[in-house]
Amino acid sequence: MLLVSAGTYRSFFKRGGKAVETQVEPFLIDRLPVTRAAFAGFVRENPAWRRSRVKRILAEQAYLGDFRSDTDEGAEANAPVTFVSWFAARAYCACRGKRLPTLAEWERAANPESPSGNVALSRERGGRLAFAMGAAAREPGAPEFGFVWEWTEDFDGAPVSSRTSDAADSNLFCGAGVRAADAADYGGFLRYSFRSSLRAAYALKNLGFRCAKDAP
Repeated sequence: MLLVSAGTYRSFFKRGGKAVETQVEPFLIDRLPVTRAAFAGFVRENPAWRRSRVKRILAEQAYLGDFRSDTDEGAEANAPVTFVSWFAARAYCACRGKRLPTLAEWERAANPESPSGNVALSRERGGRLAFAMGAAAREPGAPEFGFVWEWTEDFDGAPVSSRTSDAADSNLFCGAGVRAADAADYGGFLRYSFRSSLRAAYALKNLGFRCAKDAP
């Protein structure tokens, strides 16, 4: 795991017409997403999370659908595991004495050089899709992003997904960039739009996760 220093995270959406800044304490985060082989080891140790035994309330039918069997990940053992629900990702992290990163931590880890912690669009550093997921090209020894979308602990905390949000939230997908702290942050729009569409039991072919931990 790698240490991410303390800093400020600026919310993507404005609240009351202003960007909200949150202090992020130092934390540890995995350099890479959890691999297929690592998750296969987890389900071997924890039979309740095997695809044939997991409760449907915790993971939809597609859960681990690309595994060869309950405990065999098949090819590409070192590739990021996907088809994993939020519940399963949390269980894996807890089993390893870790946790999922918060949204603010994930955003900060993806671009710690930015005072806001937000990942800016940059064609030269990976293109739109990679930068929607995170910073694809990083200096050696830094967390690496851009392989898959990733679960966060509070993935459903964006205002757009709130049932109590005001009517203006319905305009977020209609070009209402004025409600964003940075209307040019194309990657941010994609990330928040994607997160707001998720449900905790979803298991998607391009959605994985990594673990985080409080700094000692």
